[in-house]
Amino acid sequence: MAQKTIPHSVDAEQNVLGAVFIDPKTIQSITDSLAVEDFYNRRHQQIYRAIIELYQENIDIDYTTLIDRLQNKDLLEDAGGSDYILGLSDTTPSVVNLDHYINIIRDKAVVRNMMNISKTIYEKGFDAEDMNEFIVEAEKQIFEAARSRRTSDFITIKDVTEDVIEKTEDAKNLEGELTGLDTGFERLNEYTLGLQPSELYIIAARPSMGKSAFALNVATNIAKLENRPYVAFFSLEMGVDQLVGRMLSSEAGVASNKLRRGELNNYEWQQLSVASDRLKKLNILFDDSGTVKVTDLRQKCRKLAQENRLDMVVIDYLQLLSGTSGQTNRVQEVSEISRTLKEMARELKIPVIALSQLSRSVEQRPDKLPIMADLRESGSIEQDADVVLFLFRDDYYTKDQSERPNEVDVMVAKNRSGATNMKGFPLIFRKNYSQFKTKVFSGGESEDSDLIDVDD
Repeated sequence: MAQKTIPHSVDAEQNVLGAVFIDPKTIQSITDSLAVEDFYNRRHQQIYRAIIELYQENIDIDYTTLIDRLQNKDLLEDAGGSDYILGLSDTTPSVVNLDHYINIIRDKAVVRNMMNISKTIYEKGFDAEDMNEFIVEAEKQIFEAARSRRTSDFITIKDVTEDVIEKTEDAKNLEGELTGLDTGFERLNEYTLGLQPSELYIIAARPSMGKSAFALNVATNIAKLENRPYVAFFSLEMGVDQLVGRMLSSEAGVASNKLRRGELNNYEWQQLSVASDRLKKLNILFDDSGTVKVTDLRQKCRKLAQENRLDMVVIDYLQLLSGTSGQTNRVQEVSEISRTLKEMARELKIPVIALSQLSRSVEQRPDKLPIMADLRESGSIEQDADVVLFLFRDDYYTKDQSERPNEVDVMVAKNRSGATNMKGFPLIFRKNYSQFKTKVFSGGESEDSDLIDVDD
């Protein structure tokens, strides 16, 4: 059996080096695209390293300056000698295909890197004690190698313009219909046109504002859509039994304290049975295993995506996640977490909802309305998020004196692709039922007529 050779292309490497002598202006694009280690042939590495040195010192690059530099460093023979260098331009047919030669070198270098990583992973596997840590570290190395792949070429404004016009025409044909997943709340849909793939949504509030219940309501509404989307719900705070209990309470219109005590009348038992049958048909997948590393979470989501069982992710909540080891402070760690969640949304092309706590600074102000600066521990949450929603309950602070009992304001603090609204729009929060519904305005009209109102 013929012996296999390490992936490389001598011709491509020679053609790239020869292009420098044919057209010195090519050196800029070559050095922007290739590192010394991308060359496999050792003599080519020596030649390219010397070319880079001359370029950085603003010395004209030709045969004389290059050979002189190698000779002074006693590397001329390692680089193949004068005759080999003089012959490089003879092997290069043209600089027209330079980008193609560069891409060949980069592709081969990535394959070699992946082979080396695979070998390292194989060797470390013999001493691995913690399976999860071993997998996370292996995945991290492979992901970093994959990110070094050839980047896509520039896209002309002509192509982008045509794409935008086509999408605009599609939106016109939809006649106001949503382009993303229907949240079940009409006012929210007006701002987002539904939850969009590749976008990161932050729902932030102080404790007891109802953010977990709101996320469950949105997840349930989306899971009820006709095509039965798959929703992965990561709960780092509550057990799955508590979550499903809340969902049953909301769906059946039975107070959660009655469910916990089992004090239901015949009608409520009947409603609970009907609600249970409806929820069983939904593709909501829970993870309450205590997953705390954001890399573990991403790994689980990738697996679901490979199985075609992932259309949206909900994380309750962001501050309970941890980053990779080695972070020097919590601000850097949260920055890594929010960046990873955004990268995951783009990679898997799904909407990702992450709940977030607001800092205690809200409580120290006379005006309790949240602002962007209240996002805890990192400004990168605001930076990475496509949409930031704040939930605010006036009756939480004013108690019995509130003129708006059981109302929650949903404030659109950031919306990368649409309008914001810091005044917010109101939803009714029936806390005992973990249920959000649209407020009924004068005249009895509701903006979400499909939501069922169950009297307390």
